[in-house]
Amino acid sequence: MSKGLLAEKIGALRKSKGLSQEQLADESSINLRTLQRIESGSTEPRGNTLRAIARVLDTPLEELLDFTQEANPGFLQLMNLASLSFWIVPLGNLFIPLILWVLKRDKVKGVDQLGRRMLNFQLTWCFIIYGFLFMVVLCLFKQLPFFISPLLIAPVVLSLCLVNTVIILVASFQLQRGREVVYSFAVPIL
Repeated sequence: MSKGLLAEKIGALRKSKGLSQEQLADESSINLRTLQRIESGSTEPRGNTLRAIARVLDTPLEELLDFTQEANPGFLQLMNLASLSFWIVPLGNLFIPLILWVLKRDKVKGVDQLGRRMLNFQLTWCFIIYGFLFMVVLCLFKQLPFFISPLLIAPVVLSLCLVNTVIILVASFQLQRGREVVYSFAVPIL
């Protein structure tokens, strides 16, 4: 499907610039037959070929690549809700969305940006909660005085988990409404 969309986009851009296939092939230093196969959708341009075509068409490469990505809001929701897996699997809020992000970031529109913001947020949350737990364990092993009452440790951890859950669910509603800016507060790591 994306080959056909890219083929249409390249053909439309070429025609809007008033170029023939021969002119585009010459200026981008590719074989005319290759360009014909690209525009017919029988082959997909890669690497240098796509960059050369984008340069001649005076179009950013990202615009051509974005055009080949399919819109799939359901996948964005799935990737977002996969962060809730931390309730079942330790660090599942990082690894499961990371796998989904790596698999689909070039294929589904919006996955790259959402994945970065979401993973940055989840990394920040993990640093906070596991840092807190590390400090508690350190106090136990070193027999240091607790900086927090031992009776409050479980409620604090549970509260942090509930806050993360609420933020994930709010992000899900924002995605459902088509908002792009979700997870706006996090330490930018990725």
